[in-house]
Amino acid sequence: MYCSDRCRKAAKRAIAKGEGLRTKAVGNPGQLGKEPTEFPGGQTASPRDLAARARKTRRYQGRRTLWRISGDPKCRGCGRQLMDPASGVIVAQTAEGNSVVLGLMKCARIWFCPVCSATIRHQRAQEITRVVVDWIRRGGIAMLVTFTARHAHTHELADLMDAIQGSRTGTAADVRAATARVSEALKAYDEASALAKLTVAAASRDAGKGLKRKAAAAAKEDVAPDLFAAWNGVLDAKAALRKTGRTAGAYQRLISGGTWAGRPDRDETGIRDRVGYLGMIRATEITVGLINGWHPHIHAIVLLGGTTEGEKADKKITGVFTPSDSAIKEMEDHFRGVWTTHLKRINPEYEPSDEHGVDFKRLKTEQDAQDLGQYIAKLQDGDKTVSPANEVARGDLKEGRYGNMTPFQLLGRIGDIIGGMSEDEAEGDGPLEWCLGSWHEYERALRGRRAIEWTRYLRSMFGIDGGDSEEDDLDALFAADGANEYRAGIRVQDETWGKVTGRALDLAAVQAVEGTDGIDMEKVAEVVAAAGAALDTVALLTPAEIAEAYAGILETLAQRREEAAARRRREDEKHDQEDDAENAENAEPVDEDAKYKALQDGLRRRVAPAAR
Repeated sequence: MYCSDRCRKAAKRAIAKGEGLRTKAVGNPGQLGKEPTEFPGGQTASPRDLAARARKTRRYQGRRTLWRISGDPKCRGCGRQLMDPASGVIVAQTAEGNSVVLGLMKCARIWFCPVCSATIRHQRAQEITRVVVDWIRRGGIAMLVTFTARHAHTHELADLMDAIQGSRTGTAADVRAATARVSEALKAYDEASALAKLTVAAASRDAGKGLKRKAAAAAKEDVAPDLFAAWNGVLDAKAALRKTGRTAGAYQRLISGGTWAGRPDRDETGIRDRVGYLGMIRATEITVGLINGWHPHIHAIVLLGGTTEGEKADKKITGVFTPSDSAIKEMEDHFRGVWTTHLKRINPEYEPSDEHGVDFKRLKTEQDAQDLGQYIAKLQDGDKTVSPANEVARGDLKEGRYGNMTPFQLLGRIGDIIGGMSEDEAEGDGPLEWCLGSWHEYERALRGRRAIEWTRYLRSMFGIDGGDSEEDDLDALFAADGANEYRAGIRVQDETWGKVTGRALDLAAVQAVEGTDGIDMEKVAEVVAAAGAALDTVALLTPAEIAEAYAGILETLAQRREEAAARRRREDEKHDQEDDAENAENAEPVDEDAKYKALQDGLRRRVAPAAR
């Protein structure tokens, strides 16, 4: 543990020079040691514990920085706004000696909040591990695939994300507004059509004998432009409505179209069936640097070698087989070709090289399944073992390379500089103005996107509950709280908690409750006094009192789970319809210009047919 960031930087420089690598045991008491650190009370912290403490400290520092700079209201309230001010905040000690804070609002912003992100990503990594271990033990194949786009400092993050991940889904308000505009446009077209019929009828009625047909034809020509304009208004409104839905990026194109899915009308199978594709789990990772700008890329675990029956929500795994090498090679070539072609079509500057665009790694085979659990299930913070689950889910544990920073490293640098550290001393690169601008661009580009996403129905095939939306992430946070057994705790009044967070003592309050020997009220009193609050605003709670106070939260959790299940069913139905339409569209190329011209010709025949 370091007393300050300056101390930490000095230690890193010393280690880089080869100093500080000998322990006190060899007679160098003035140099950095490697043995465990002794804390007051006789507790000994291992190097792993120290690393975990340092990361937790950094996460809480990052969240406090969010309170000051974030444009997201939920991030600004995360960890300091109470769910029920009258009930206060409960800081509870678990049976393992950790501490959990109950009764606080949580933002569940996996992209932005380092505290929420760590809990959510840990849960997601466990789910991924469970599925990958299960599948390889059955004899299936899992591959780790990395997708990258070419990028430069001139490229905006939102455009890069649209290219690789697809455009964002509009909010509910956006969809309602666009739907209303379609209804208004259709109403306007109906009114224009009715007026056109009345105009033509009046012209025919008022014309003299033998001139009625000619007068009607002339009237139709006169009203046609207004009718065309009304119909174009309908087309524009429908196009705007489509933009509030999903627009496929390069990732979605990988698993759509006849080459991939097959063409049942021609009795042709696709690559999907030849490799036994079950689905994939993908996570998007982002780094940023002064020189090369934003670098978003996708890590995906692809599960192959399965046979299934049923469709969509009813799909079940029925068996396992080993795809041929030629089939896997065909899939790899398809992924590379589609990924590169689609990015180039969006923007030629995004086209990746053959070497770096798509990378494949076979994870495990049946012969070393005995080492599978140890290899994949390494979820401890700071573990250096390569873990596919961590590679996909634990973006919060990663550090940027080649001068780049992860978003949480960027957030940490902002907090250090705002806190008074010089730009030279703060970890990372870039002046404060650039760092703040980059963070705000990051928030705008990532809001509403999913960080980790499973192919639909893949969870249900493996018996995994939950989903990938922000609401599901919030459910994961609630579930993490409810999974603990509490042995003791304290209740902090609303006003006192405000003082605790105002003095940046939220982590100190959490740490004061940690331990296995009960709660040390002297430590709690020190935190309360440092916050400028009275000790009588904090009450010691028994496990029964904690359970009673938490009952309301558990009731809310149960209700949220029911609502989440219904929401996921609605989303699946909506996306199934979109997929069916998209696959039909991709089955054969469509000439949009010819399609639009045919529509106009049909409309013209309706309103202005040639005189017989």
